[in-house]
Amino acid sequence: MASSPFLLPCGITLGNRIIKAATTECLADPCTNDPNEKHDALYRIWGAGGCSAIITGNVMVDRRYLEAPRNVVLDSKSQLGPFASWAKAIKAGGALALMQISHPGRQCPRSVTRRPLAPSAVGSTGLAAIPSYFPREISTSEIEEVIGMFAETARKARLAGFDGVQVHAAHGYLISQFLSARCNKRTDEWGGDAARRRRFLVRVLQAVREAGGPGFVLAVKLNSADFTAGGMDHAEAAEVVTEIQQFPLDFIEISGGTYENAAFVEPVKKESTRLREGFFLAFAERV
Repeated sequence: MASSPFLLPCGITLGNRIIKAATTECLADPCTNDPNEKHDALYRIWGAGGCSAIITGNVMVDRRYLEAPRNVVLDSKSQLGPFASWAKAIKAGGALALMQISHPGRQCPRSVTRRPLAPSAVGSTGLAAIPSYFPREISTSEIEEVIGMFAETARKARLAGFDGVQVHAAHGYLISQFLSARCNKRTDEWGGDAARRRRFLVRVLQAVREAGGPGFVLAVKLNSADFTAGGMDHAEAAEVVTEIQQFPLDFIEISGGTYENAAFVEPVKKESTRLREGFFLAFAERV
């Protein structure tokens, strides 16, 4: 099964069922936040490893707000040359090149900004929380700007030769924050109930699908649960999966936790799951 081809809804065929998940690199040029020869060398090795697709580490859509100081940024100011070289290195071994795109929201370290954005002015807590300054509530006009930034990053990714993007809606980053009642205390059209908390993700996916166009992979990384009191639970996550299938999505990667409770780096407790070395298998089977 793992070695058999798989046709995605966008029309692209994966050579097998194995995809390398994203891992943040922190290798970008510290002045430009562009990918460089270190990315090319690393991803050329991964691309030749037999996976059908390689997902990059989280590429930021706004250079003012980073998950880490040396994140790659692809925004309106970025030149395409370094990204075209990166995509070429990934694809040299036959793998598809998929770019994970993200906005950190409140999970933005102090070394990057003193005023991170969040759906509501609610700070992070917990031992694993990134040391960051208290966030300010993002305005409605800024929400529209960020949606446009996701679309612009997707558009430029395709121009650079990437085969698709994965929208990062997990791990407590901005989209994940909008989905969480713990983080999102808004009472406008962007919060107040589960349907309105999903609106930001839905709008981002709509914009990215339009920007990428036909034959361009659109994937999502989504929490099965936040594993924090008041955060998104399994039931709400299942509702998210049902709603976002409309686009259509090519695949959903299931994860879990935030930096307040980092379940995505903790040992698997379910014996059958541990034996398969598969995270969040029970939720994946459910949806």
